Amino acid sequence: MKKLIPALFLAVIAGYALFHAYSNRSVGSFFWGLSFILVVIAIYSRFLKNTLLILISITATLALIENALGLMQDLQKKAGNGPFAYFDSAQTYNTPAYWQLGPFGLQPKPGAFTAIKMAAPNKPVYDVIFTIGSDGFRATPIYGYTPEVNIDGSKSKHRVNFLGDSFTFGEGVQDNETLPYYFAQLSNKSTTPTLFVKNYGIHGWGMHQALAIIQSPINTQADLHFALTAPWHASRSACADSFSLGSPKYKLLSNGLVERDGYCRSFGWVEHSPKPVRALITFSKIFNLVQDSLLVTKNQDDQVRLYLGILKTMQSELQAKGQKLVLGFIKADDNWFVGSYNNEKILAEINAMGISTIDMTLANKNENLDPQFYIHELDKHPSPAGHKARANLLTKYLEKSQ
Repeated sequence: MKKLIPALFLAVIAGYALFHAYSNRSVGSFFWGLSFILVVIAIYSRFLKNTLLILISITATLALIENALGLMQDLQKKAGNGPFAYFDSAQTYNTPAYWQLGPFGLQPKPGAFTAIKMAAPNKPVYDVIFTIGSDGFRATPIYGYTPEVNIDGSKSKHRVNFLGDSFTFGEGVQDNETLPYYFAQLSNKSTTPTLFVKNYGIHGWGMHQALAIIQSPINTQADLHFALTAPWHASRSACADSFSLGSPKYKLLSNGLVERDGYCRSFGWVEHSPKPVRALITFSKIFNLVQDSLLVTKNQDDQVRLYLGILKTMQSELQAKGQKLVLGFIKADDNWFVGSYNNEKILAEINAMGISTIDMTLANKNENLDPQFYIHELDKHPSPAGHKARANLLTKYLEKSQ
């Protein structure tokens, strides 16, 4: 009886820690929960006491390291950015219920998800719903491409694919306020759509995912592939960002093109692990630290060269298929660059490849962007006005080029 009460108490703490680990993707909480479970076992076990004590020491140490690394990241974020926005606890976006690891990296699960970001209590940055189709990509009302529409002989087969990141996805705006939606709305002159769009943009993605989609077995046949990009995609393509985990990895060849080279920030055995084990490993701060040391291209010039190679390969492969690529380019802040490249040099190299490019910064410099074109001072994702302005630029460009 004397052992029962402390054992029950520790078991409750262990259960809470494991629940917190699942709901918050916290590896530190998982190790704490495991530590308390081992303590409960040690209370009642007459055998392997020394082994259990060693395991408890190891799991508790890992938990402390995970928590310490997480705390350091939070402090750096607060110190570097001042006021910051945060996700409301009631939302379902950006939770384990939303994300899955697919062939192109982290990708949403099918369904409708609430996305609520707050600047302060009772002061939302945005409160919207993301509708994700059965293929893991965002749905576009009225104008969204589906195979059923393509098969229907009474409707046109005209299709435009949109490739990119959260700017293309439409972070913080409703399904009918995204760039693909506004473009389709402008392009369809009658009430019956004759042109359809497919939104392949996902939060945190880059041009390496865009190339992987083009190279995949997915039916991407289209009149036009439009890729919205920016220099900061270079670090993602080089696997330098932790959220690039599991995304397609490429290496630069001597001819300036790229070829597939596995997955970003990953050892092969991790990719083939059971999903719960893979999730535990990939969300670990310790594992991310090891990845940064062993699996990341850190030199920014090398990152940019790889990024340019990916764009060149996209152009080459689409030309071989007889399909057109148009690039929407958004300039990075000048202080983003730490190597020999700048916005103008990158644009010059893209133009030299023969890629049709539109400057979609909506300002002479990204630092001077009008506030009407982004959601909030604490979240610079495009506002509906920003998406509509870029849709107008693309529409006018295509009209002139016909």
